[in-house]
Amino acid sequence: MAALPQRKEQTRSAGVKYALDIVNLSKSFKRATHTKGGYSSIKSAIVNLFSGREKKQSPFHRPVIKDLTLRIPQGSSVGIIGRNGAGKSTLLKLISGIYRPTSGSVAVNGRIAALIELGAGFHPDFTGRENLLLGGIMHGLTEREIKGRLDEIIAFAELEAVIDEPVRTYSSGMYMRLGFSLAIHTDPDILIIDEVLAVGDAVFVNKCKERISELRREGKTLLLVTHDLGAVERWCDEALWLHQGEVFERGNPRRVIDAYLQFVEKDEEAELIAGEQQSQLAPSPDHEKPER
Repeated sequence: MAALPQRKEQTRSAGVKYALDIVNLSKSFKRATHTKGGYSSIKSAIVNLFSGREKKQSPFHRPVIKDLTLRIPQGSSVGIIGRNGAGKSTLLKLISGIYRPTSGSVAVNGRIAALIELGAGFHPDFTGRENLLLGGIMHGLTEREIKGRLDEIIAFAELEAVIDEPVRTYSSGMYMRLGFSLAIHTDPDILIIDEVLAVGDAVFVNKCKERISELRREGKTLLLVTHDLGAVERWCDEALWLHQGEVFERGNPRRVIDAYLQFVEKDEEAELIAGEQQSQLAPSPDHEKPER
């Protein structure tokens, strides 16, 4: 098996400093399918078992990200949009190091704070305080640094009353508070957010949005995945439209969003027409059974 490409931590380009430098990035996932020798029913499974024939499987690779090259300058804010299954979350997990690429490279300049999945990295049986201590170290802070910021993190999350309870007792909104507060207090150079702000009460979500705006003013790099296209237009310098693992369009948020909405509308119309045609071709219930 060929060695997987190593994830680089630093990159330099003449004249431009990139927060992210992604080159020829691809990611595929293995799936197994049954061949002709395989079985597809309980009966055939039993026959194969007693006849000594083993189930045969043929692995195939399902590409999710396809030969993607993308460079994002330091301090820019990029909104990543696209339909479900376009590869948005997979791309963020490759950038944050959760996934390793099948091929290509991801070079990162600076510290990343990623809010990709609620509670990711939190141990359910540990208290909120214990998870903050462990999480801070995983983000690259020293024990002294994270302890010095602990009260501030807890206060921002507004979880003083439950911080010493196991996080398995937390609601999804509490998870989001804990994860977001930790992320923004680790001095990130790059902040990655994947839909987590859709959870929680409106007051706290607005508080998070204000903090994101502050990070933008401080020159931090922001990657935002959301179906809230208004947030992309409000916060982002440019929009990146992913479609089937490839960059379909990139540029001014308003222009890219308009093109995306037109595409979605036409696609939905085509699906509706196809559905109507299929229903017209299908036999009516009156013809399913012969009359007696």
